[in-house]
Amino acid sequence: MFIDRSAQIEWLASLFPAVAPAQGAVTVMFTDIAGFTAFAASRGERATMGLLRRHDAAVLPALRHHGGRILKRLGDGLMATFPSPAGAVSAALAMQHVATRRGGLRLRIGVHAGAARWLASRIADRAAGGQILVSEAVWTSADGIPARFRRTRPLVVPGREPTAVFRVER
Repeated sequence: MFIDRSAQIEWLASLFPAVAPAQGAVTVMFTDIAGFTAFAASRGERATMGLLRRHDAAVLPALRHHGGRILKRLGDGLMATFPSPAGAVSAALAMQHVATRRGGLRLRIGVHAGAARWLASRIADRAAGGQILVSEAVWTSADGIPARFRRTRPLVVPGREPTAVFRVER
């Protein structure tokens, strides 16, 4: 039976209620590598494994430094939680810095704070390679982060209110 990625993410997020504080809010980040499928199909296993190692080298130190916790590896990315939106945005900025400095790695990162954890996946899906997109809940909670937030088109999910989305830039 085929289940679309969004349904898989909603199901996956529902498996981790223990990571949410009592009020149900949690900051969730999704990362993935832009163009991964085409890369893997054309470059072979050895090059693909190297690309995955570069993902980990860019993502894992920043994740640990900012208090993030991996919930699930997702092929060419991961699902992680953070103690605060500001920590998640700071980690995302550090991840993108390392990824672009090493060249050739274009991360797509989405961050959402709140009970609807699946929104972070939808936001990450919207990001282009090298972009960090966050929900309005993250934007309003990311005080003190040395970054600019630029409003992009809202995320529209059928049957739900549109969600404001912001691009994070240094």
